[in-house]
Amino acid sequence: MVPRSQRSYTKLAKYYDAIYNHIVDYESQTSNLEKIFHDFRGRVRTILDVGCGTGNFTLIFAKRGYRTTGIDLSEDMIKVAKGKHRSSKANPEFLRMDMRDIRLNAKYDAAIAPFGGFSYLLKHEDVLEFFTSVKQRLNQDGLLIFEFWHVSGLRPESSSKNGYTSFVKAKFGHNIIIRLDTNKYDPITDICHLTFDTYILNPKTKRLSDSFSETHLLKAYSISEMRHLLEENGFNVLGFYEDSLGISKKMEPARQSSFRVLAVASA
Repeated sequence: MVPRSQRSYTKLAKYYDAIYNHIVDYESQTSNLEKIFHDFRGRVRTILDVGCGTGNFTLIFAKRGYRTTGIDLSEDMIKVAKGKHRSSKANPEFLRMDMRDIRLNAKYDAAIAPFGGFSYLLKHEDVLEFFTSVKQRLNQDGLLIFEFWHVSGLRPESSSKNGYTSFVKAKFGHNIIIRLDTNKYDPITDICHLTFDTYILNPKTKRLSDSFSETHLLKAYSISEMRHLLEENGFNVLGFYEDSLGISKKMEPARQSSFRVLAVASA
């Protein structure tokens, strides 16, 4: 099992949307996923959003007329997702659930994990359990679309002693969020130790109203390794694409320099 401390987003859940709405173009990314649906399956009506977080993709797809279910291991993230659902006319379902043990009766035309959730699967057996579990929930020729971090696309500084640090700045009500993201990559295990040091600043008082740190472990893969894992588990590989997080409206094939890669396969 993945330790809860790595997946919990206990404090980060509160600020998650404020931070990532500046990073991810959810509407454009959803349109990109719809294009993949059209290109590789045609009609898709039902979607399982794996590692749904605060439910952004789940809600957008529901508003566009799909029947959607979002699952996530973090109770705090699901709580935020349900809160947004109550204020929306869309009608998705949100459930706290482990992606390696998807206990649902329904089957879906597509399963998506578009923003990093797959990379929390650190061990080979974790990946096998996920592929087995999600395949059981897909209709015939159902699509599996997920993002993974690409080994050759990681910044070289990530392998250094101090790792690679970037920052995000966003607004949260009248406050300002500053988050320092430090990635330390172990080339032996291909595991990234990603630390979020988050500070909530009141610009009027110049004082911190909140601060906390979370460290997450995520595994990076090569495209060839991912192809082998998918084929080993009975999936038909349809393509690997550069994941621009919706910033670009054109899907491009993944390259060696691609950091985020979107894998597309069918059951």
